[in-house]
Amino acid sequence: MNQSWYPAHTFNGDSSWFGGVRSLSINPSRQIIGCGSDDNTIRLWDLNNGQLLSYPFEHTKSVRSITFTPKGNGLISGGDDATIRVWDLRTSQELLIFNTHSQPVTAVAVVPIYDFVVSGSDDYTVKIFSLKERKEIKTLRGHSNYVQSVSVSPDGSLIASGGCDHKVKIWRTNIHDEIFSFSTHSKDVRVVILSPDGKIVASSDDDGDIILWDMQTGLSKCAIQGHSSSVRSLGFSSNGQFLVSGGDDGYIKIWNLTTGTLDSSFCAHSAGVSSVAFCFNNQVIVSSSWDKTVKLWVLETAIPKPSKIGFFKALFGKKQPEPELVPALPNFILQQVQANSKKLNESMFSSVGANFETEAYNFCWETSQPPVKNPQLCLEDWERFLKDWKRQEEERKKEQRAKDRLRLREQRLRLEKQKEERLNREQQLQADKLRQEQRQQEEKLKSLTK
Repeated sequence: MNQSWYPAHTFNGDSSWFGGVRSLSINPSRQIIGCGSDDNTIRLWDLNNGQLLSYPFEHTKSVRSITFTPKGNGLISGGDDATIRVWDLRTSQELLIFNTHSQPVTAVAVVPIYDFVVSGSDDYTVKIFSLKERKEIKTLRGHSNYVQSVSVSPDGSLIASGGCDHKVKIWRTNIHDEIFSFSTHSKDVRVVILSPDGKIVASSDDDGDIILWDMQTGLSKCAIQGHSSSVRSLGFSSNGQFLVSGGDDGYIKIWNLTTGTLDSSFCAHSAGVSSVAFCFNNQVIVSSSWDKTVKLWVLETAIPKPSKIGFFKALFGKKQPEPELVPALPNFILQQVQANSKKLNESMFSSVGANFETEAYNFCWETSQPPVKNPQLCLEDWERFLKDWKRQEEERKKEQRAKDRLRLREQRLRLEKQKEERLNREQQLQADKLRQEQRQQEEKLKSLTK
């Protein structure tokens, strides 16, 4: 374990009777965090004071996805009312509404270089809208079931989409053609996200598998299995070295992509994690859940530690300066960190990312060496041969992942059994100790009454 994370604050993100927070987004320029929820509303909090901002942003049904525009002055949302809405944070007004989807809009993303909005929907399509022209400019068809997630590369050249047809598709933004179609997930794909350098796409599914794909070769390069159920959210660190995942098991896990290890794992919510992301120079993680909350988690190194001084020096020496806080964090988070660091010094505030039970997980690098081109084959035959080889290679990896899942399931059962046995032993020892103390008290009373 190299990283420890501490809870900083919890926001109430949903007021519906049945439902929860479906998505979140961070606006670093305005230092605002936003969430879309099943109560049809979009909530925004100012991270300089922790206050809920009074923006009247809402849909007529659940808000499934939100994202801030790159400059920070706009917000885009998609909902179960099959609409995409564009909001102005400066005027608190709705600027645009796109309603060409025929089913709920499940995901939205922005292509800054073209000033486009990309959306995924339960109508099986991915659509591209122009904010300047205020209209839809293209519908990308290829999925055969609900599209659950869309993502855009940092340079805007690529769009990734994933859906309930178990497929991940990569599209070129400018000419709208499909580059790759990955179909080796065993269950519905819930998340796709492109890395900061655009060279890798990460996807996850209802089996709890996380797969990293190489955008140059079109082959999977890594499989991560650590959650016991569906993984519904992924986020890369800004340097691309870490991947954070949130699952239906309520856990947040941080994966070190350089070393191929699990760096941190903690139970973050009492229900499934719907969205999770790094922010503020990777020192803060924001998460949302169907437990109706949005939570802030702070990296241990971002928490100021009071200096240790001797008793007499504390009484008669010079007053020690307050520990310097990290200036990159918003004021409200700094205040929460300051308050919690005092609790930490009093041994009341504990890390959620350290000293956890031994976990069963699999981090497997999947190396594939493409075959050498046969000079006797024409280009068309070679491309057909290479396509068949890739399909067979991915099927082989898919079978291996299925075997790994069974092995991990058995390992988790053993660990749970060992944990239960250990707890039973500890309870038995505690009960024996209590009985022994009672006997000693009884013997002491008898000796006093003689």
